[in-house]
Amino acid sequence: MSILIKKLSHTQIDQTYSPSKLLSQIINNRKIKDIDEFLKPPYPKFVDTDININIKKYKNILIYGDYDVDGITATAILWQTLTRIGLTVHPFIPERELDGYGFRHKSFQRIQSEKITKFDLLITVDNGIVAYPELLKVKKSGVDIIVIDHHEPDKTKKDLKKICQYLIHSPKVSGSALSWFVSHHLDKNADLGLAALGTVADCLPLIGINRSIVVHGLISLRLNPSPGIKKLLEISKIKPSDLSAYHLGFILGPRINAVGRLSNPTDALRLLCSSTPQQASKFASILDQQNRDRQILQTDHIELASQKIDLKNKILFVSDKTFHPGIIGLISGRLTEKYYLPSVAISLNGDIAKGSCRSVPELNIIKTLREFSDLFVDLGGHAAAAGFSIKSKNIPILKNKLIKYVNKKLSKITLLPTIEVDAPMKLSAVTVKNYSALQKLAPFGIGNPEPLFHFKNLKINYKRAVGSTLDHLQIKLDDPTTKTRENTTCSAIAFKKGSMDKTLKIGDSVDIIASLSANTWNNITTPQLIVREIIEK
Repeated sequence: MSILIKKLSHTQIDQTYSPSKLLSQIINNRKIKDIDEFLKPPYPKFVDTDININIKKYKNILIYGDYDVDGITATAILWQTLTRIGLTVHPFIPERELDGYGFRHKSFQRIQSEKITKFDLLITVDNGIVAYPELLKVKKSGVDIIVIDHHEPDKTKKDLKKICQYLIHSPKVSGSALSWFVSHHLDKNADLGLAALGTVADCLPLIGINRSIVVHGLISLRLNPSPGIKKLLEISKIKPSDLSAYHLGFILGPRINAVGRLSNPTDALRLLCSSTPQQASKFASILDQQNRDRQILQTDHIELASQKIDLKNKILFVSDKTFHPGIIGLISGRLTEKYYLPSVAISLNGDIAKGSCRSVPELNIIKTLREFSDLFVDLGGHAAAAGFSIKSKNIPILKNKLIKYVNKKLSKITLLPTIEVDAPMKLSAVTVKNYSALQKLAPFGIGNPEPLFHFKNLKINYKRAVGSTLDHLQIKLDDPTTKTRENTTCSAIAFKKGSMDKTLKIGDSVDIIASLSANTWNNITTPQLIVREIIEK
């Protein structure tokens, strides 16, 4: 697949660039206006919505969360806070297959029956903004309601506000961040580290208020991790002092998500709320094993999905009885990543099927699906991702209508992935000092990507597939235009490109798009490249 390279600067960076000059170039590329605030973001303070709530009068509270990382961390933050200030609180994380996505009155009733109790306050976190019909049933039974959610609302928001004691909604931050702001107002010891974890895992842009949350949340996690986080770091082989946004999004997040995908997500909540190392160790092991099981299922499902897609259309649509409902989001995500097309993956299971969607910037997937809202049992999401339940008999109708609609909408648009590159760079500029200078811009993520550079006409001096399943490619590079070979000082790792070991040859000339990194071995730190793209000549 071709890619479009957009260079933010055409000035080539070489050995003459000082680390401070390089940093200034990237700051200029990002159009960062308040440099001091960006480099040293203030402690998070939220002014977008009123978070001043009074709930101390309630005797029996239920927190109704969600089964992803953001929902689980949001629940943990609020439960720990309300418990600490002396309230009687029951946390609940819905199970994907039993309870479905979003708030369900039936689940609420089941919890009351199982606990032989009656709640006088329901708080939804990371859900509820589109659950007006279900929440109205709760309100009619005499239970007060607080909704804390960041998802895109539908036309019922005004009606929802009328039945809520408080409606705390903002799409600017994650559900866990909103939960932390509410909690921090009640107790200054609320866990900001969990809000950082939820923010990164839910793919919020790491600028502005979200940058403050993650920067200060990471500090909290490094210095004072809870027993659960400490054990999860240990089992993931991460030193607390090394913890970064990358680890939150790609190491810890998937382990927490795994139980929500395959089994009982309450085990993840129990881990985050563990009070002893022994308790934490038990649940960290469960999460780690579930993540291994998830990886195997994901590989098998994506292979099957790749055989079923039709690349003639502008949207990929796959369904199968063997697709696990907890894996379909990963299927659609990988298909969209690989083919740069919006995608829908559906798990067929009886009369009601589950679907998950991912999209590209050129198509708002939730607005698109709402064109056919009459076909769904329920539907939620945002511009880039969505989930739904649908009667199985309606799937062929949805498929035909959706493909026709998207093909027409995108008919005059050339879908081509664009990679923003900060500048062209020579291998001579790949130094530990330059890498350290760029780390001042961390944490990196959506909205603040790690700086990428374009290296042209490099020679491959060494290559091999690495990783337990040979998924990754390790290479060493030389710049033929210099007098010496850099292969002893400039190695590179290309994740998910292990298959290129069969097509690349020693001596091949390639262009590389990569970020700077560093590798420490035997107390010696050397620079290296993290390769995003390899462009063969």
